[in-house]
Amino acid sequence: MKKIWLFVLFIVFILAFPLSNLLGLNGKNTPITITPLASPEFAKVSMILQNKCVDCHSPGMTRMPIYSELPIAKQIIEKDIHDASQRFILDENIYSGKKAFSPLMLARLESVINNNQMPPVLYLSMHWLDKLSQDEKAIIRKWIKNERAGHVFSKDSSEKNKGEPIQTLPLHTNLDPAKISLGNKLFHDTSLSGDNTLSCASCHSLKKGGTDQLAVATGIRGQQGPINSPTVFNAMYNLAQFWDGRAKDLQSQAAGPVDNPIEMGAVWDTVIQKLKSIPEYSNIFPLLYPEEGLTKTTVTHAIAVFEKSLVTPNSRFDQYLRGNSNIINSDEKEGYALFKQNCTSCHFGPAIGGQSYEKLGVKKDYFSIRGSKLTEVDNGLFNVTKEELDRHVFKVPVLRNIEITYPYFHDGSVNDLSEAVRIMGKVQVGKNFNDNQIMQLVAFLKTLTGEYQGHILSEN
Repeated sequence: MKKIWLFVLFIVFILAFPLSNLLGLNGKNTPITITPLASPEFAKVSMILQNKCVDCHSPGMTRMPIYSELPIAKQIIEKDIHDASQRFILDENIYSGKKAFSPLMLARLESVINNNQMPPVLYLSMHWLDKLSQDEKAIIRKWIKNERAGHVFSKDSSEKNKGEPIQTLPLHTNLDPAKISLGNKLFHDTSLSGDNTLSCASCHSLKKGGTDQLAVATGIRGQQGPINSPTVFNAMYNLAQFWDGRAKDLQSQAAGPVDNPIEMGAVWDTVIQKLKSIPEYSNIFPLLYPEEGLTKTTVTHAIAVFEKSLVTPNSRFDQYLRGNSNIINSDEKEGYALFKQNCTSCHFGPAIGGQSYEKLGVKKDYFSIRGSKLTEVDNGLFNVTKEELDRHVFKVPVLRNIEITYPYFHDGSVNDLSEAVRIMGKVQVGKNFNDNQIMQLVAFLKTLTGEYQGHILSEN
C-alpha cells in the first residue's frame, strides 16, 4: 500500500509542473496591438507567435512558470531563453508589425516549422497547449510566401515561384559603366602589389568562378595565406565581406589585401603614387571623381563598383524560377526539394547565402571530422568580436556557381562537391544523406551556375 501511495505522489509531482502551465498559473502577456497598416494575415501570424513563441524568443516579455526559480528548472529555463535568443528574437515592434521580418527571420521561421523543430519536444513536455497546429502552420507558411512575393528580388519570378526561399538574380545592374571599366582595370592591375606581380584577380580569377581554386590564397613572394579565397561573383549580396565578416562592404574589403604583408604586400601611399604616374589613371580619376581625384578612397570605390557588377544571372535555376519548369530535370527538382527541407534557413535569397553568420558544426564537431590542428582562422567571427559565442562562426557562403568555386569551406579542405554536401548534412543538420540524396542535391547545386557577360561560367 505504501508503495502505491509513493507511486501516486510521484505521478502527482511529475504532473504538477505541466498542469500548472495548463491551468494558466504562469501568467499571461497582454496581447500586443497590431498596427492598422499590417495585413489581416500578419495579424493572425502575430497572435500565433505571441501565444506559442513568446516564452523563449521574447526576452523581457517571457511568461515565467511558477517553478521558474526552483533549482535545475531555473538553469534549464535560462539556457533555453539564451539559446533561443541567439537564433530568433521577437520583440514588441515585430509582433505589432511596425518592424518587418527580415529574409533571414522568414527563412528560419519557415525551416523550423517545416521540420517540426519548434516548439521543441522538451518544452512541449511542460507546455502541452503550445504545440503548433496544422492550421497554424499553414497560416504561417502562407504568410511567409506572401511576404517573399512582395520582395524586390521576386519580381522576375513566375507567379508560382514568387514565394520561394531563393530568388532570381537580376539580368542587369544599374551601375556607372565608366566606373565599372575603371574598376575592372584596377582589379587586374599588378601595380597594386608591392612587387608588381599580383592583382586582385590573382586570388579572384573571373575564369575560375571568382576564386583561385586553391585551398588557401598565394600572396606576394609565394607566401601561403591562412584561409580560402571566397568568390567575388555575387559578393555584393553579402552582409559583410571575408569569412569572418571583418569588412563591412566591398570597398572596405578592397582596401585590405593591398597592404597585407602576406597578400599583396604593398603600402597604400606608394600604390597611389605609382597609379598617379600612369597617364590613363591620372587623366580619368579627376573626371570620374572630381572632388577627390586619385586617392585610396576613390581607387577602392572604383574596384567596389566593378565587383558589384560581377553578378551571374540566368542560371538554369533562374530560368526555372522565371517559369521554365522543364529547364531542370527530375533529379534536380528532387534535389531542390531536399535543399528546401534542409538548407534554406542559411542558404536563401538571390545569392543563396551570404546573409547571415552561422556556427560551423551545429550538430556535430566539424573540426574533429576534419582532423587537422585548429588554427586562428578557425575561430571565425570570434577574431572580430572576441565573443565566445562567435567562435567557429562564419559568414554563410553564397552557393551561386558552387560547382566551380572549389575547394570548399573556409579552410579549403574539400575539393569534391559531393563530399562537401555529405559533411554539411552531418555537421549542420545532423543527417547522413544517402548516395541518392547527395546525387540529387549536387544535381540541384549545379543548376546554379550562371552567366557572366552573356556566357555560362566554366572552369577555363
